[in-house]
Amino acid sequence: MESNVYTDMDEEAQNKINVPSINQKDNVMVNEQNAITTVIIEELDESALSNMNVDMTEFVEAKALEIREITGDIIPESYFEQSNSAIDITVETDDQDILMTADEEDRLTKQFLNGELTFSEYSSRMDQDIDLETVETDPFRNENEFEEIGTSKTVLRRGPRGRYRKKKRTLPPALQGLMGEANLRFARGDTDLAAQICMEIIRQVPSAPEPFQTLAMIYETDQPEKSLQFALIAAHLSPKDSDQWVRLANMSLEAGDIKQAITCYNKAIQASPKDISLYETRAQLLEKHGDKKAYLKGFSKLVHQLEPEDAGNVIKYAKMLAQRCMEENNNEQALEAMENIFSKCPSFITLEEVNIMTEILIALKKFKRCLNILTTYTTIWVKFKNDNKNVDVVTKKSGNEKKDDVEDRGIDEIEACGMPDDVVVDLKAKFLITLLELDQMKLAESLLPKFYLHENPEISGDLFLDIAETLMGKQEFERALLLLDPLVNSNNYSLAAVWLRHAECWVGCKDLKKAIKSYEVVTQLSPQHLGARIALAKLYQLWGQYNKAIDILNQDPESDTLDPQVIYRRTLLLYKVKKYDEYFQSGMLLFSRHCVHVRSKVELSAISRPYAIQRRIDSLKLYRLSRGEKFEEENAPVFLSTTDLSEKSEFLLFLQMCKLACRLKRYGFLQRICMSALTSKRFEKRNAHVMFLCSLACIYNNDSYHGYNIVRHLIRICQTPNSWNLLNIIVQKAQDSRHNRFIMRLLGREDVFSYVHVMHANNCLVSATYKYALNDYISLFKVAPSALLALLIGITLFQMACQKSSAKKNQLIIQGIAFLKKYCQLRGEDGKQETYYNMGRAFHQIGLLPAAMHFYKLVLNEDPGDLVKNNSHLLDLKQEAAFNLHLIYMQSENYLLARMYLENYITV
Repeated sequence: MESNVYTDMDEEAQNKINVPSINQKDNVMVNEQNAITTVIIEELDESALSNMNVDMTEFVEAKALEIREITGDIIPESYFEQSNSAIDITVETDDQDILMTADEEDRLTKQFLNGELTFSEYSSRMDQDIDLETVETDPFRNENEFEEIGTSKTVLRRGPRGRYRKKKRTLPPALQGLMGEANLRFARGDTDLAAQICMEIIRQVPSAPEPFQTLAMIYETDQPEKSLQFALIAAHLSPKDSDQWVRLANMSLEAGDIKQAITCYNKAIQASPKDISLYETRAQLLEKHGDKKAYLKGFSKLVHQLEPEDAGNVIKYAKMLAQRCMEENNNEQALEAMENIFSKCPSFITLEEVNIMTEILIALKKFKRCLNILTTYTTIWVKFKNDNKNVDVVTKKSGNEKKDDVEDRGIDEIEACGMPDDVVVDLKAKFLITLLELDQMKLAESLLPKFYLHENPEISGDLFLDIAETLMGKQEFERALLLLDPLVNSNNYSLAAVWLRHAECWVGCKDLKKAIKSYEVVTQLSPQHLGARIALAKLYQLWGQYNKAIDILNQDPESDTLDPQVIYRRTLLLYKVKKYDEYFQSGMLLFSRHCVHVRSKVELSAISRPYAIQRRIDSLKLYRLSRGEKFEEENAPVFLSTTDLSEKSEFLLFLQMCKLACRLKRYGFLQRICMSALTSKRFEKRNAHVMFLCSLACIYNNDSYHGYNIVRHLIRICQTPNSWNLLNIIVQKAQDSRHNRFIMRLLGREDVFSYVHVMHANNCLVSATYKYALNDYISLFKVAPSALLALLIGITLFQMACQKSSAKKNQLIIQGIAFLKKYCQLRGEDGKQETYYNMGRAFHQIGLLPAAMHFYKLVLNEDPGDLVKNNSHLLDLKQEAAFNLHLIYMQSENYLLARMYLENYITV
């Protein structure tokens, strides 16, 4: 047999690995260029063993191992993909499931070491492999989600058929020897080879902590960050050493990683759940990190872990936890913390704990339980009624708190109660509040004088106020005043909050005069208290003192944070007292919360062209940017976001302002406020309504240019007769002909008859292209005959007859008169005055003055009907007919008749 070959290994190392001198089976090639150091562990030859007297217990079957240098990442991909290598170590154990999830664990380990995962993420993902049995029986994990559970030395891993199989954390004998070799190499200073051996062991058994511990020591001096990473993995794989976790937490703090330090303390607490110092240190880190929820959960876990023998710490930390929870308004968790004191160490309970407990129970409205606590731990007593016989059920202070007797009885079963003088004032107040909340008004009424006559309001003013507020909640305002009067006259408690309750009580007593005086004191002590100012304004309004109400609701936009509710109420009051200038200013201030202020008329183009609200805002931003202006207003007022108006109330105020501006003929302001509303996202659902108001404002303000932009969008979304009428009105006032192209674009999309065709024919008539107009009118009249079309056809024919170049003037006039007659028939009896006037105007145009005079006189003599009489300022045509008659008589030099018609029908 040939001798064994060991590269770079001495005799001591050979003995440690326990490899005998047997025939070498595998050849090892050393690549001189890469300088690969090779260690060969030979495989046993079974044929040779049969001829030798060898103790087989000294041998472990193994294949040759090739350890390569570390290059690239901390753990290269090659270390996780060598399972099919020709030189490998195959560990023969009873459980072959160790390698079943090695790839997954190797991947997580590599991601952590390469910086792709934090330790908290790595630990949480690795902990997902904990066996279900451990999780179900671990109350710590169930109660505290933010703390992690370390894996035990042996865990269960689910097999492919749903069976849970054992996964070992220990190294097999062969790898234990190799681990010893790595430690020996490290001790002798050959760190590179030691690191390579550790990496190979990790590849074979990634769940063993020993190679990670050695790697942490190897990199401790040169690469402390890498050393910390390996140490964290080693600690995670052997998590029962709390001192090790504390040391790693301190190292993490030195590296500035607070989150990782918190995770380490979570592990340390898991290993030593009753070590109070660990909880305190972690609490400091959590508070520094800003995680209040985890801070409270940590101490809640500590209180649950402590046993009754450690009563001092139970009371200390439970009280501290309860107070912190009460500050966070988390009364449920505060009650849970205090329950630990009352259940674990009832014999150590003092009045301080009783006071905290009752305060929490009152906040949670558990008044029956509160009454039981008071009667159990103080000298306060309660006598209950009994169906069989009357007995005094007086719960004495005892070591163990029994089941709540009051919970088992109805509140009407209380017959009598007593509150001795030796009871501290805080518990007296809580007892009175409990009785009031349990609707025991008669019992509380007998004890109230004992409180407010004997207790000092300068010292116990807060308790006076608590009882008074409880009485106010029960609508007992007169009794509440007995407690509030001493407070408002005191030196220490004559505060705005107390005066506010005092005023509310007077309102409840319906004494508005005294309520006003109290509210005035509140506004003097706390001018920024908007609720008091609104309430005082309401009282002023009830007394008819509107100017005072307006003054008390005034806010300074430059210095105050404005409340929309206050501005809204003040605006309504200004409208009521007819201070319209201030009313408009206040309303615009309110709308500035969501409407863009229009600085000049030039900006209207940017607002009126786009349809979507956001596009309008963007267009206005771009315009101001092009002019070098800021989009936001300088020194813009700041509004409260906690209070807001309903959208309906604010829109009704907007409509009220529009109506008033129209009535006062302030058309410029009307257009400004309507255009500003186009940029409001709050009125987005009412966009069509706002656009309609904008079009009216443009018409009233003679702004046909921007009015056309608005109406064009309005027609696209709502093609109603009113929309076409608005467009027609704007077209009549327009100084351009942009509408022609718009109408032409719409012609191809409409039905045979529509208002677009009528308007196109009107454009042709106005532009003197009478043949095109006549062709369109006739086509429409054939489809849908109407009085309007007949009138327009007649007018067109008359216009053609009046042209110098027209032939067959007589035929045109005769046809025109025929269509005018048709117009009179279609118009009916209700429109006789109108038809007579239009017939007179037609004959007047072509010079047939006798016929024109006939029809004008019919207008003057015709009874116009109820509709015209009721709207004579709009529909009555007598003045127009009289004026035209006056013109005819003036032309014929009949001045007397002309004067008569002017004097009889036209009044200046």
